[in-house]
Amino acid sequence: MDKVIVVKNKKFVVVSVKAVHEEHTTYICTWSNRTYLVRTFVEGFDKAMKDYKTLKHAGINMAKICFHDDEKKIIVFDYFPEDDCLQTLAKGSLPDIYFDALFALYRFARFSKVALDWEPQNFMLRGTQMFYLPTKWEPLNENNPLEKEGIRTWFLGKEGRALLARKGYDVSALPNLEDNVVNKSIVLASVRYW
Repeated sequence: MDKVIVVKNKKFVVVSVKAVHEEHTTYICTWSNRTYLVRTFVEGFDKAMKDYKTLKHAGINMAKICFHDDEKKIIVFDYFPEDDCLQTLAKGSLPDIYFDALFALYRFARFSKVALDWEPQNFMLRGTQMFYLPTKWEPLNENNPLEKEGIRTWFLGKEGRALLARKGYDVSALPNLEDNVVNKSIVLASVRYW
């Protein structure tokens, strides 16, 4: 029999496990002929709900919460089938549209003074909009803006290749950009998208 997660009398059938963390496990599930992400929490449920509201208020694109169960500590999100940005980077350098969307999202984050986890596995391009996949954030300060935290992992330089390797991707066939090329790309992207 298939594993079922019950939320508000709705039976979500588990298709697969998307991610396992100390605080929560995320499943891909179906209910009523539709696919959802169902996140079950060991701890951190209340913080995740609060963080979600803060980021939505800040204008950060995120998957919508469809249902939640405060007693069971479960959140059901819309499911996006698109690859996250790290999966796309694993196939080669990211096209300009990714940076257009990333910097557009970053404008909202800066205005609302929120810092996201800027690594590419935490983002997904849907059409022309960048979506943030987790709910975690911290107050923006001089040490954690996009240009200092994570932007280098969006390019196939040593940081991006190291992140891909750490996440289990084969980087042997990918180009290896020198630091000066990555630096130039970051400066050009920053100038172009501000």
